[in-house]
This record gives sequence, C-alpha cells and structure tokens, in this order.
Amino acid sequence: MSTMTEKRKQLARRLAKVWQNDFEMKAVLPGIALSEEQMSVVLQDEDQMLIQGAAGSGKSITLLYKMLKVMEQEEGKRILYCTFNWTLVQHARKLFRQSARYEELKDKHVVHFHTFHYMAAKLLKSIGVSVPTVVFTTQTALRKHDDTVLRRVAAVFSRLMNTDWYRRLPAAQKLYSTHTYEFLKEEILWMKANGFVTEEAYLNCERTGRGHLPRLTKEQRHTIFAGFQMYQADLKDRFNGDVDLEDYALLLLKHMEEIPESLKYDYVFVDEVQDLQPMQLKALVMLAKRSLVLAGDSRQRIYKRTPFSYKELGIRIEGRKNRILHTNFRSTRQIMQLAESLRFIDEEGERDSAAHYPRNGPLPQIRYFADIAAHNQFIIQTIKEKWKEDPAKTVAVIHRFDGDLFRERNSKIFFDLNREFELITTEQYGKRFDLARPRKPVFFTDAFSVKGLEFDVVFVLHFDRFHYPSERRMEELKKRTSGEPSSEAFAQDEEQIRNDEKKVLYVAMTRAKEALYLLYCNEKPIRISPFVRDFPCDCYEAYGFDKSMYCK
Repeated sequence: MSTMTEKRKQLARRLAKVWQNDFEMKAVLPGIALSEEQMSVVLQDEDQMLIQGAAGSGKSITLLYKMLKVMEQEEGKRILYCTFNWTLVQHARKLFRQSARYEELKDKHVVHFHTFHYMAAKLLKSIGVSVPTVVFTTQTALRKHDDTVLRRVAAVFSRLMNTDWYRRLPAAQKLYSTHTYEFLKEEILWMKANGFVTEEAYLNCERTGRGHLPRLTKEQRHTIFAGFQMYQADLKDRFNGDVDLEDYALLLLKHMEEIPESLKYDYVFVDEVQDLQPMQLKALVMLAKRSLVLAGDSRQRIYKRTPFSYKELGIRIEGRKNRILHTNFRSTRQIMQLAESLRFIDEEGERDSAAHYPRNGPLPQIRYFADIAAHNQFIIQTIKEKWKEDPAKTVAVIHRFDGDLFRERNSKIFFDLNREFELITTEQYGKRFDLARPRKPVFFTDAFSVKGLEFDVVFVLHFDRFHYPSERRMEELKKRTSGEPSSEAFAQDEEQIRNDEKKVLYVAMTRAKEALYLLYCNEKPIRISPFVRDFPCDCYEAYGFDKSMYCK
C-alpha cells in the first residue's frame, strides 16, 4: 500500500512539473515570472489556504496565478476574485486582460472580479433582497458614508436622551459626556462588523479594538443597545430601508440558505484579506463551495481589530495551509529598510526576520519645504526627470486628505499637477489607467486606496506632525478623556492610534519600487512627523532640515 502511495506522489510531482513548465512557457501574465517559492504555493492545492508576506512579496500575483491554475485545470466553475478595495479589483482585472491565456480560458468559467460589497449586493438582489449597489469603496465614498451614519446616530441619541425612559434610568446606565456621537457611531458600526447585533451578544462580547476611552460600563451597554435598536428602526422607517456598509455581510449571513448553490462559488480568492471585517470573511467562507484562498499582510491592517480568530470564522489555516513568502520583488532594499524601521506593535508576530530584498537602489529622501510652490515644483521637476530617463515609469502621489474631496480637489498640489500632467484619481483608475500605455498618468491617491498597487516612483505628501499621525484622530481621542490626558487609558489609546498611523505610512512607503520621497511643507521644519525618529539616519537623505536632531 505504501509503495502505491509513493508512486502516486511521484506521478503527481511529475504532472505538477509538466504543468509548471507549460504554464511558464505560455507567459500567462506578461512580464511576470514566478519564483520557486511562489510556484510551490501555486501548485499546492488546499480547501483553505492563507498566503502571507510583507508588502512587495508577490502575494497578489501568487493568488492570481492560483486562480489561473484553476481555470486551466477545471471547466465550468464559478470563480470569484474578491477584495475590499475597488482600485485593486480594477488592477487585477487589468492584469488578466493583458493575458492571452486568460482570454482563452475565461469563457470556460464564470469569473467575477468584485469588491465584497458589489458581490454581496448582486447576490442579495438575485434572491429579492433590495440593497443599494456599492460601486466605489474609496476613501471619499467611505467618508461620505461615515458622515451620513454620524448624522443619523447623532439624531437617534439626541432623541433617546430626551425621552422619559432615559431620564428614569439609573445613573449607572446613563452615558457620559465623553460618549461622543463619533464614539457612538463607531460603536454601532463595530457591533455590526463583528455580528454583535443581539443584546445578549453585545453585552457579553469582548470589545477588542475599541480602545480604553471613553470608559464604557456593562450597564451603559444596555443604553447603547437601546440606541442601536432605534437606529435600526430609523434605517427601516425613516430612510426607506437603507443599509450601512457593515449590513451587507449580515444580510448575506441571514439569507445564506436562500442563495441557490448555483449562485455560490466553487473557488473564492480573497486579496488583502486583512482589510475585510469578520462577518465579511464568515460570509465568504459560506459562499466558497470547494476552496477559499486568502492573501494578505497583517502589517498593512489599517482597519479596526477584532476579537475573532480565523478559526472562529470557519477558516482553518494551520500548518502547510499557512504559507509565507519571504522575498520582496517590488521595492529596493533601501526602501524596505526604511519602511521596516517603523516601530509598531507586533500584535501577531508580524515581522519577518527571514525577509530578503535582492534589489538595490538610491536611498529614500525626506524633504522639507517652507512654501508650497517650491514643494510642488520639486515634484513636477522630479517626475519630468524620471520620465526623461524612462517614459514608462509609473508615478504615484500619495496624500492625506482622507476623503475630504473638497480640500483635495481645491488644493494647490492637485491644481499644479493637473496642469502639468495627465492626473487621475482613485475613482478614475478603472477607466483611465491603461497598463499597456507607454506613458501612464500620474496617480493622485490616498494610502488606503492604493493598497496592492505598485509604482516606480512614489511621493508621500504631508509627512508632518498634523497628518502622521492624523491630527483629527488625536483630537477625537482628547474628547473622550474626561480631562485626564495623562491617564494610563489615554496613553494606551494614543499608542494604538500611533500604531495604526504608522501602518498607514508603511503602506504608502511600500508602494515604491525604485524611488521614494517623503515630503512636507510648513512654516517650520521642526513640524516634521514624529515618526521620523523611528528611521535610522543612515537610511535616508535629508533636505531642508537637520536630521541629526532625530537620531539616537
């Protein structure tokens, strides 16, 4: 029996080798060749798998090759590529459309490239559950959604606290002044994201990821849940059955048994899995009939944490099902040394001590400018010089307007770049960024929307103390302190914000393949981001400020 088993293994290895050679020879994705490390992951078949690795390690490409392998070896399957980020969905679709082999195979299957919300809306509508179709999950769209929720939550709790019911509550159940409308909005959305939508579940859950401030007692949770119920009733009655983005996963789970097997997916491939919420992952597990493959990097998690483990969501990725890619194929060693020097909390053993960076390049630059005209002119001149060297170089300018469309479009940097170059924003990426064009537009984007993408030259704007970390987040924390900014709880929450904000910066920096510039413009050079203190002085070039002030 053991002899037969060994013969089967040898045959499988020979067939895999034949497939590998044939697959590589066909140049499935033009200009992209897999390493042995990546190919071993592509060839490994599992019902569930997690592909991990730092930024630039080729997780997304490996995931796409696994998807193409399924298309090559199977017929008549429903296949889903899914992620949170709309821009990344567009990018994956563009890559596949460049592949002649994909064009040959696509009609043999039903292949969908969707954001989670777009996919969920389509499935729900197919069974008669009416929800709005979410096209964009950009920072601008998310901020608009958050603003709408904030107004509605404020109206609900304002009404609630003016009722006789609230006035008769014991003092222990009444909310504090530090329970701001922003806090209450975040609490309700967090409840939905984690599925704590019954009173029993909410009262007994661990509020992981919600911070220490403001203090919230068990008794006060009763009051918040009463507000949650009023909020849900308002969505139904006052807002014509409107839903929050967090409701799409809950609705899928509620109606899962009504979804025909023919509309579920044989294979589900999830990119940037760290961006998805727990209930979204749980829904994808239930929609995947045969295989679920996840790819992601917890170092790039810039959304809220969760009390759930993968196992509790139905994802079992122990042992060989959890593969780590160690080699960085995107960024130079110099760029990654600077990015990896950011000291953020290693919550999940995230640091990869075996990471390998085979490419060399110039040191990243950090530059200070006293006026915006000089700042913008430097960017314009540098882009022109880079294109003079090679017109095909791709360029991204990553800002921190954080979804404030008015400030973004009325900024001098947007005006100046748009005057000099073909400039595209996140919403325009799908239609106007053509991978086959010799000269690409300059991509003007935020760090959240650019995840999974890469560019030869990257300018990270707003590298000052007002944006890294976000001043808006710091101010909101102060509103929750009860006048005790020196408390241990405040210090812990402040450190968590700094940790999250360093991850935002890490994402922005690791989009760069060859050249990285961190820029800031202010009246005084000392208003540089405090994160500069994490950077070893020999890992970057400084212009306009004295970097020795920040070296240890």
